[in-house]
Amino acid sequence: MSKRKKVLTVLKVLIFTIFLCGGIFALYVYGVVNSIDLEKILVSRPPSQKMSDKSDELEQGSLVKSKDLLTYWNWTKYPQGLRSFQKENSQMWKSLKNNEELYWLNELKLDVLKENDCEVIYCLQSRLTFPEIPSLLWRGLIGIEDYRFLNHRGVDLRALARALWHDIKVMRLEQGGSTLTQQLVKNLFYNNEKKFSRKIKEMIASTYIEIKLEKEQILQAYFNEVMWGSLQGIKIKGIAAASFFYFLKKPQDLTPFEVSILISLLKGPYYYSPVYKIERLKDRTNIVFNKLKSLDLFSDESSRWSEEAWKSWHEMIVKRSKGSRLKSLYYLSTLDEEKRTFAHFTLVREVEDLKIDLKEKYPKSDFAIKVFKKKIKSEDPPFYHYSKFERNIETAIKGERHQIGSTLKPIIYSILEEKGLDMNELVDTSPFTLELKSGPWSPKESHKGIAPQVTYEEALIKSLNRPVIRAVRDFGFENFEGLLKAKIPHLKIPLNEYPAQLLGAIELSLEELAQIYQGFLESACRPQDSSKFLLALSDPKRTTIRFRVGNKLGQMRFFGKTGTSNNGYDSWFVGFEGNELLVTWVGLEGRRDNEKEFKLYGSNSSFLIYKNFYQFRGKLFNEMLCQ
Repeated sequence: MSKRKKVLTVLKVLIFTIFLCGGIFALYVYGVVNSIDLEKILVSRPPSQKMSDKSDELEQGSLVKSKDLLTYWNWTKYPQGLRSFQKENSQMWKSLKNNEELYWLNELKLDVLKENDCEVIYCLQSRLTFPEIPSLLWRGLIGIEDYRFLNHRGVDLRALARALWHDIKVMRLEQGGSTLTQQLVKNLFYNNEKKFSRKIKEMIASTYIEIKLEKEQILQAYFNEVMWGSLQGIKIKGIAAASFFYFLKKPQDLTPFEVSILISLLKGPYYYSPVYKIERLKDRTNIVFNKLKSLDLFSDESSRWSEEAWKSWHEMIVKRSKGSRLKSLYYLSTLDEEKRTFAHFTLVREVEDLKIDLKEKYPKSDFAIKVFKKKIKSEDPPFYHYSKFERNIETAIKGERHQIGSTLKPIIYSILEEKGLDMNELVDTSPFTLELKSGPWSPKESHKGIAPQVTYEEALIKSLNRPVIRAVRDFGFENFEGLLKAKIPHLKIPLNEYPAQLLGAIELSLEELAQIYQGFLESACRPQDSSKFLLALSDPKRTTIRFRVGNKLGQMRFFGKTGTSNNGYDSWFVGFEGNELLVTWVGLEGRRDNEKEFKLYGSNSSFLIYKNFYQFRGKLFNEMLCQ
């Protein structure tokens, strides 16, 4: 074979190999792109004008926190933003405390929160149809990022050549010349690493996307799938979430200057972070705003922010980044529709607010908070929340047990009352000792200045320890242990050797404690003849929460019992207003070897969740009607 034929053969093999590898590479890229459900991304559902069957209601005469309502409302399916609704319906409420609280003069129906479309953990997204995206947004984006978008087929060769020439001059991959389609592909399939192979993949995938989709569909997918940074640890995905997180608005309510801010953030949401890099964002926003105005996308310059407006917004964003409302909304948006109500949002937000407060006071302590809420005479499923979202909530609420402290005392007195104990009978409060096999044991009191004798009712109200031990001892430990074991199967027996269990040195999960309380409340809470011990704990101005209840809730009647154990590492509150039972636990998880650092009680931690929730959930208080 001649030398020329050999060279031709080698060239043919080389060309064939190149085409084969290119074909395999293209098929790989096609497989990646085709694995994405484009129909799911290109949501076609129309904006909902109808409220869900699970809608909530703000009752006439109730209170809400204005920021709670603003946050909640603007993530519902209702198309109108709250601020525009308030302008049209200003007669429906009265503002209190510098507009921080709203007092409702009329009832108001509230839709449930929208479902979260984002499949990534700690991420919020709501996909919009193309008509729901204001034209200023997509026209502005094209004008800033890709002004030949309507003409190219996924790859802009002129922009690519310009970027390549720049990269050659600086001898590194710095500019990419990416089109909007390529940016969409990068968000959907790839990452931000600057590699030549990734660029080739982008170009092939972008060409394929342009063949498959119309330009409007590409823009719709772009505005729904691009990331806009994060706040409160929640990733912001799509224009609906970005408009909401940064301005608490729906996209159609954005001003031209706010649109300019969002378009500016797309260049690099962390590089231009409004929390940490506000000056960078200012400079870029002014450039973008001027560019959009020069393109005649709007004529009025009145929406341009002053320095004072920038300062106010920056302070608000910094404060919001440290708050809990957005994170609380994220938690709720992952639940079933019937649980995505305003009342539940308020409850979760109270939990998260308390967690932030505890973290600020005790930064080295690993606190957690759990709540369990249930209507006692209803088949409705319970609602529960656990502040450590990354852990299994079912295990936390149903499986993990904590020492229940004095929350057990009403259960004990209810059993004794059924067996004939007179709550008006006097009982001795002086010290005494029980001789156990493990040694002598004397119940101690945390209170000082206790009278030598009190009634059992007074002993229950003040949560005294010695009277409850005396009552069970007089009834008979052996007789009582069977009655209590029926409610707490893992009770240690013989009870007369483990009497500290009667003071709450026994562990129960939130669900177990709630089930026990549900049973005795159903029997004790009678419309005409409620149990005396139940009524004894229904005057908050007399019980262990008397210094924390405040004037508003202090005027109401509701059953409430605190519990504290393990030197304050487990604190509880059980509350019942005649219809709904709420069990709250605040405690330290992990190591418990730093006793001097802090000490919590049910009254200054767990009860605060109950107090604020029932004041600001938008419902009137039942006040122990025992329905």
